[in-house]
Amino acid sequence: METNELIQQISGEGASKPLWHPLQQSMLWVAGLIVYLFLFLLFDGFRIDIAEKLGSYEFLIELVLLSIVGISASFAAFCLARPDDFQLPWVKYFPVLLSLVWGIYAFSSAGDNLQLRNLINSVALVEVHCPIHIVAFSAIPAIVIFIMVHMGAAIRIYWAGIMSVLSVTAFAYLFMRLVENNDNPAHLIVWHAIPILVLCLIGMYAGKKTLRW
Repeated sequence: METNELIQQISGEGASKPLWHPLQQSMLWVAGLIVYLFLFLLFDGFRIDIAEKLGSYEFLIELVLLSIVGISASFAAFCLARPDDFQLPWVKYFPVLLSLVWGIYAFSSAGDNLQLRNLINSVALVEVHCPIHIVAFSAIPAIVIFIMVHMGAAIRIYWAGIMSVLSVTAFAYLFMRLVENNDNPAHLIVWHAIPILVLCLIGMYAGKKTLRW
């Protein structure tokens, strides 16, 4: 769109209502996503050893870290919906750093379970039901958050797309930890973490296509 056409369009539309504060948007978003998560849990059911797992502080810390990744990514996405990133240029890096912290915590004690042969064996099992569940969980929330971010005026559309998807998929990973009775690190990397990484890269492309203004 030419600059003069854009100016005329904005003038014709008049002033729009200001967006909510990114923190307010993020809290509303996360509250809705948690309700959505519990609806999915009612449909799929908890893993059979959920009582034992919730008694493990290692498991609880992992869930907390995943929740913080999702919350911080949603806040980053809504900040990135502003042309000035809400004057927080570092905000897009924070969820990435937290994701690394989670990854180190979740897999640092895996030891020999992450040897190449175990990863290959996990691939050979073709457990595609896991990424299918992740995509099924993520589809509707991803559409909603992209609509919410598009209501702003994102400049860094690639980052906005990645953060939007990460805010959803972090909770998708958390959901899978609550429903699937499988703690094999090789399985979790091949059929959970890698599909989520792919979805975040797709989110970057989706941001390019849908978040322009």
